[in-house]
Amino acid sequence: MLLIKDATLIEEGQELVRDVLLKDGKIEKIASNLEANGAKILDAKGKYLFPGIIDLNIHLKDNLLTIENIRRLINKAIRSGVTTFVIRSDFSPRVDEKILLELLNEKLEEVDLDIRLAIPALKYKDEHSLNDISILLDSGSSAIEARSDIDANLLRRILQYSLMKNRPFFVRCDNESLKDNGVMHEGYISSNLGLGGVSKIAEISEVAKVSQMALYYKAPTYFSALSTKDSLELVYEAKSKGAPIFSEVSILHLIFDDSSCDNFNTIAKIDPPLRDEKEKAQLIESLKSGLVDTITSLHNAQSYTNKDVAFADASFGADVLEYFLPLMFTHLVKSGIISFELLIQLISLSPARVLNLDEDLGSIEVGKRANLIIFDPSYKFSVQNPQLLFDNQELYGKVVHTIYDGRVIN
Repeated sequence: MLLIKDATLIEEGQELVRDVLLKDGKIEKIASNLEANGAKILDAKGKYLFPGIIDLNIHLKDNLLTIENIRRLINKAIRSGVTTFVIRSDFSPRVDEKILLELLNEKLEEVDLDIRLAIPALKYKDEHSLNDISILLDSGSSAIEARSDIDANLLRRILQYSLMKNRPFFVRCDNESLKDNGVMHEGYISSNLGLGGVSKIAEISEVAKVSQMALYYKAPTYFSALSTKDSLELVYEAKSKGAPIFSEVSILHLIFDDSSCDNFNTIAKIDPPLRDEKEKAQLIESLKSGLVDTITSLHNAQSYTNKDVAFADASFGADVLEYFLPLMFTHLVKSGIISFELLIQLISLSPARVLNLDEDLGSIEVGKRANLIIFDPSYKFSVQNPQLLFDNQELYGKVVHTIYDGRVIN
C-alpha cells in the first residue's frame, strides 16, 4: 500500500488538499487525514497529484526498432510523467505479422509502463494491399495507422475495420501530390530561404475528406498532429454531427512557428511543419475555444548525424518527451492560456477515451488504476541542450514522482 499525503487535486475548478490511498494497483480511498497501517507514506505537500499522461503520438529514435531505443523512450517517459503511450508504426523493421507483434508485446509487458502499438494498415512496399488488420488488432495492437492520401477504397475498408473492431484509426492527413517536395511551411520564410514549402491545403483538403468518411461510416478516427485552425474546425463540425472522431495538436505547434527554421535550423524541421506566427496564434485560440481534443509531444528524436546536414536532406522530427509537461505548464498554464484542469483533460482523460480506457485511466477516482504524477510547479530550470528546439528556454515545473500501478518508479 502507498499513502500519498497532502496532495493538491483539481476537481471542478477547485484545488483541494487530499490524502490518496493506493492498494493493489488501484486508487482505494481519497479523503482528508487518511491513515493506513503498514502503508508507505509519500509526502506531497505543496505539490499537485495528476493522472498519468497518455501520449498517442510517440516515435522511436531514428525510426528504428531496437532495445536501446525502447529503453530511451521508457526513461524519458518516466521522467516526464507519461505512463501510457502509443508507438507509431513508422519504424523498421516493421511489425506487421502476428508472431512479431505478439513477441514485441510480450517484451513490452515486462516494463513498468503501459506501452501500446499502432499497426500499419498497408503492407510493406505495397500501397495497394491491406495488412491482416483484424488479426493484428486481435493480437494486441491498439490502433490502425495510415496516411490519408492512399487509395480511397482502401481508406474506406480501414474505416470499416475501425468500426468493426472498435479501435481508433490514427490518420495523418497529408497529400503528397500537393506538397511539391516541400520541407517546411510555405510562406515568407521558406521563400526567403529558397526552400520548398508545404501548403496548408495539403492537410486541410485531406481532413475534409476523411472527416466526412468517418462521419458516414461512424468509424472511430484520430486525426494526428493537425497544424491548422481550418483542420480543427472541420473535425469539430463532423464531430458535432455525430462522428466518433478526435483531433490532436502537438505542443510544438502551440509554442513555435516557422521562424524557428530561419538560418536553416534543421532542429525545427518537423512533420507537419511549424506554421507561421498567425496560424500558431489561431491554433492557440482553437485550443482555448475547445476545438482541440488532445495534445501530444510529437516526440520523434533524431540522431545528430540526421540533423547536421542541409535542411532539405535533414530528417523530420524533434526530441521533446522528457520536457513535455514543463513545456505545457510553462507555455499554456502558467501563461494563463488554459487552466490546469483543461490541461489534464487534454493529456490524460481525452487520450484515454480515444483508446477506450477511460473507465480505468485518465482521472483520479476511487477504483481507477493508480497511474499518477506528483508535480512540483515551483521548480524552475533552464534547458541547456543545442539539440533541442527549446534550448535556452526557462521552464517551470518538475515531475517529482511517477507512479505506475500503485508503485513509485522514479
